[in-house]
Amino acid sequence: MRLKITLFPQYIPTVIPVNYNHFVYAEIGDKIRRHSDVFKSDKRLKNLGIFKERFRVYTFSFLRFKNFSIENDQIKLTSPEEFNFFVSSPFSSFIEGLTLAFLRDGNFRVCDANFVVKSIAKIEPPKFTSEMKLRLLSPIAVVKDKTKKEIFMTPEESGYFDKIKEDLIKKYNFLYAEKIKSVDFEMQFDKEYIDSKGGKFSKLIKFGGINIKCFLAPFIIKTDPKLIEVGYEWGFGHKNHFGFGMAVVSEQD
Repeated sequence: MRLKITLFPQYIPTVIPVNYNHFVYAEIGDKIRRHSDVFKSDKRLKNLGIFKERFRVYTFSFLRFKNFSIENDQIKLTSPEEFNFFVSSPFSSFIEGLTLAFLRDGNFRVCDANFVVKSIAKIEPPKFTSEMKLRLLSPIAVVKDKTKKEIFMTPEESGYFDKIKEDLIKKYNFLYAEKIKSVDFEMQFDKEYIDSKGGKFSKLIKFGGINIKCFLAPFIIKTDPKLIEVGYEWGFGHKNHFGFGMAVVSEQD
């Protein structure tokens, strides 16, 4: 299930850091803590650590500002325009609870900036097929080895897309009683788009003390539609709950 949350700045001008993912993550966590009553009915959420900051079965998009400027690692908004972002999870109870939390508060904070909630809409999922073209609403991060010091892979490295495949299978097997062991899988980033960017489609996002190497480009994926659906709802790649790997059907908003 997916939410589209429309906001507008309480004050103009408004400034937030370029690296804002950890502030969005923290604000979502704060809403969970302060409105814990709306999540208590689902025991699975509790078992997954939603009240102990261990719940990771969701993702969110970047903040989709319309007009802004960037200076000294700060995003500056100088007009009172609305913008939106998305939150997605395969757990409908989590999305329903988050909807109530947003409506109760009526606001959303990012660092020192406050934004007013204008509207919240549930987005109907697309029809999932065995081949789809998707574009990213937040970049994909792929961890090479989940050691204490994580190393993030690039698409040029051998095994990059295998890691995404393995992660999707792991997520699916976690969510459903039916297990997938092996499946045909093909995924590639849009070369024409990458060429139009001069070959530069990587980003380095600072999340607290972590530097996350990630990539932002449309991609084509061919595999079991069930795995594509899991990626759509939970995110592709790793670190989804930090705001990575959210995708949308290429033609959709």
